[in-house]
Amino acid sequence: MTQQDQIYLVNGQSFFGSGGLAEENIPRLQLLDGGTGMNYEQLFGDMLSYAGKTGIGGSALRDVLAHFYEPEQLSEEGAKALYDWICEQLRARIPEMTPPGCYPPGMALGATWDAETVEAVGHALGHEARAFGVHVLLGTPNVNIHRDPRAGRCFEGYSEDPYLVTQLAPALVRGVEAEGVAANVKHFAANNQETNRLGINETISERALHEIYFPGFKACVEAGCATVMAAYNAINGTPCTENEALLTDLLRGEWGFEGVTMSDWGAVYHPAAALNAGTDLNMPGPVAPDALTAALADGSLDAEKLAQSAERMKRLAQKYGKAPTGKIDLAMTDKAAYDAAAEGIVMLENRGRCCPLPSSAKIMLLGEHADQLLTCGEGSAHINTTRNVSFLSALRKQFAAVQLDEFDGADTVIYVCSTRGMEGNDRKSIRLPEQEMTRMRNLCARAENRRQRKILVLNISAPVALCGLENDFDAIFCCFLPGMQGAAALADILAGKVNPSGHLPLTFPRDDRLMPTSLNFPGDGMQETYGEGIFVGYRWYTSLHMPCLYPFGHGLSYTDFALTSITADTEIFTDSVTVTVTVKNTGSRAGKTVVQLYIHDPESSLTKPLCELKAFRKAELAAGEEKTLSFTLRRSAFESYDPNLHCRTFEEGSYVIGAGFSAQDVQVFTKVYADVQSPYTYGAETAVKTVVENDALCEILRGFMDENGLPWTAVLTSYEYTSQDPLGRIMDTVNCPAEKREALYAALRRVKRG
Repeated sequence: MTQQDQIYLVNGQSFFGSGGLAEENIPRLQLLDGGTGMNYEQLFGDMLSYAGKTGIGGSALRDVLAHFYEPEQLSEEGAKALYDWICEQLRARIPEMTPPGCYPPGMALGATWDAETVEAVGHALGHEARAFGVHVLLGTPNVNIHRDPRAGRCFEGYSEDPYLVTQLAPALVRGVEAEGVAANVKHFAANNQETNRLGINETISERALHEIYFPGFKACVEAGCATVMAAYNAINGTPCTENEALLTDLLRGEWGFEGVTMSDWGAVYHPAAALNAGTDLNMPGPVAPDALTAALADGSLDAEKLAQSAERMKRLAQKYGKAPTGKIDLAMTDKAAYDAAAEGIVMLENRGRCCPLPSSAKIMLLGEHADQLLTCGEGSAHINTTRNVSFLSALRKQFAAVQLDEFDGADTVIYVCSTRGMEGNDRKSIRLPEQEMTRMRNLCARAENRRQRKILVLNISAPVALCGLENDFDAIFCCFLPGMQGAAALADILAGKVNPSGHLPLTFPRDDRLMPTSLNFPGDGMQETYGEGIFVGYRWYTSLHMPCLYPFGHGLSYTDFALTSITADTEIFTDSVTVTVTVKNTGSRAGKTVVQLYIHDPESSLTKPLCELKAFRKAELAAGEEKTLSFTLRRSAFESYDPNLHCRTFEEGSYVIGAGFSAQDVQVFTKVYADVQSPYTYGAETAVKTVVENDALCEILRGFMDENGLPWTAVLTSYEYTSQDPLGRIMDTVNCPAEKREALYAALRRVKRG
């Protein structure tokens, strides 16, 4: 390829497409969101862009999107002509014009706590992408951490916990890639807000990046994701698209990523700098070649890096640039959507065993979106389809009488509380509008007087504060944004045909003021400080014993479960320890629960949370059944990132391992001892403060100093003024011979930590 060919390949050539070079056997790639299904706004807009037509974002296209399945509603001639043209383009890809599916987003998938279910959704997404001729499916997955529930795109991410993300998000990658479509993990990295998202500078500690914000990306790279999207924001002063330490040193050098990195749409602020740093593809197109041509001429663009990026684009296009299949397996894709909703809907409350409801129930269904639930978010996650199931219709299949609005004879009230999630806009508060709260309070009061069952359905994009309403309803279900089959799954759960088994992938706070990011979100102007560090979500709530509305990992069932024992296969380990947990279904019907393992390091050199999720298993048990689950915890489960050493470390000492059903419901515990050598092993690098304040260490050091005629005052002076001095520095000060020092350090190492 010529250098101009290379520049052509690394610049987007339509709004959602790369350029093809027929003479080089490089096909054009169709890129499209995404993680919840085919986005028609993007697809139609790209058709216009590729054809060189105007109309993206215009009133005619908006009109077509709003009435695509009812074209008789189109009144303007321009919109009618555009509709006809789009249908002609669409039929060339998918002759039967099958509408796209709408699948639960990341937050709802996170609530499944089940990788197999998530992988099935990946297969469905990849299958539909192939049908529509989409080669790179953007946001599959979005692994940005739920740092603050007010973030506008919080619903797209999987969890506030990095370990849960690493166990679920790669499953979506595997499913998509198995269908011959390039998965795309985004947004690298720490894209946790919409306010000032284009260019905001985030100050984040090195430790928080490595422990909280990077693991999900690394896991998806290890799962084989073909592409990674660089984020809009800057991290510690450097835009992600220009961050060589991020895109080249870490992503490629340390993690071994060999695929294509692309920018988020409009995230390239300086084209040559971005390409030099490791951004292979500048989106959206069409991007003129002028900036890179000039940079190549003046030497500010590295010609070798240009060639490498072009070669990566060539490999991607040749592997994934396949013709549309034109066919959608409706049974398979509907099942994937249904199973994900059924596994992910969380029962938060069920007082007096209000649910499941009898088939004779007479239900009045209320709420703005009571009939048609909100199935997806707004922006790049929005799906135009006719495949969404009506909640009203789904309930009518299960119960004696169901009507919208109030009616005489009703014995059950179901209120659907819906909140939208929107790309480009963060929420100001997790509190619901006051008129919505008043409506629900009045409803509960009337229902209480009429002795009606009161059920709340949270059809939400992120946690909401209920401000005491959680005590007024008999049962509360959170279905998040449940996708096209969510209403069917929810109706089956209410009827008892499906036993709820979802667990929360993030904490539900009580109020805006009671969150780790309360004073740090969304920053001041173009500056945002991640002041909570590693204490994101439940790490903050549990460490401070701070109350929340519903804890991370919480989820109820129509049956009951108990953890009866936990044992470790060894009390002392070096590389791994196997923990067995016995769980019993103590209720009267079959069900599933999530057994969660949390680790606590009671005496650590680094500041650590009270507990951290390190293993889990979703288990199904018959009534009365007892199962013993086995979990192998390797060294990585006990590691933390030391910012002074710039690496992960595994400290010797005692660790407490607890098993429970949420971060605040850990029921059984065992203790193990890690017998390893670490940078914190007592010796030359141990701080004087640590030695003096540990009775056993202090006794050894004092005896050594006296025995060898060395001045104890040197230790006391250091402790008083420079207590973080390493012990080796004191030995230098008093001119202690090397052979004697080694005897001291050996004696110190024999003191057990923790």
